[in-house]
Amino acid sequence: MSFRQLVLVTHRWLGLGSSGILAIVGLTGAFLITPGLPLRKIAGGLHEKLALGTPGAWIVTIATAAAVLLELGGCFLWWKQKLLRVRSGKGWRQTLADLHHVVGAVAFVLMFLLALSGVFAAFVTPKRNPELRKVVMDLHTARTFPWPVKVLYVVGTTGFFVQGATGIVMWWKPKRARNWGE
Repeated sequence: MSFRQLVLVTHRWLGLGSSGILAIVGLTGAFLITPGLPLRKIAGGLHEKLALGTPGAWIVTIATAAAVLLELGGCFLWWKQKLLRVRSGKGWRQTLADLHHVVGAVAFVLMFLLALSGVFAAFVTPKRNPELRKVVMDLHTARTFPWPVKVLYVVGTTGFFVQGATGIVMWWKPKRARNWGE
């Protein structure tokens, strides 16, 4: 098995295991960035702990760490062709695959920053290092940024949903069509 095939298989299985959680965390993150929404309190509990308390916080942290690896692996896999296109005339499955690749490539920096700062937020507590915690939380939440940056963050957080949904569709293929070493 080549290194590229190893990255592809790892990317698929990590994505399969974490995409549902990342979709929830990404969508609720968009609600949290948008001021004045009445759903913010519910979204906060889902975003940080999946409304499951401490076990949920660990699940979110593990899925967010997986997102960091997924972003790096996806960038590596995309780099060979470096294409940014969504073909609509090749069938719905190809359109979704192209959408997955384009969203991943275009939103890579922001999604990587969100995932990495999310992992750091889990481990850099206010007691340990209050200054670093403030920087990490500002990067993760866009709290102190102007509204155009917040709009970008909303797009970035919804990117996790698009990536998860399209990735699941790409992963699921009828048995005869599955090729793990593409």
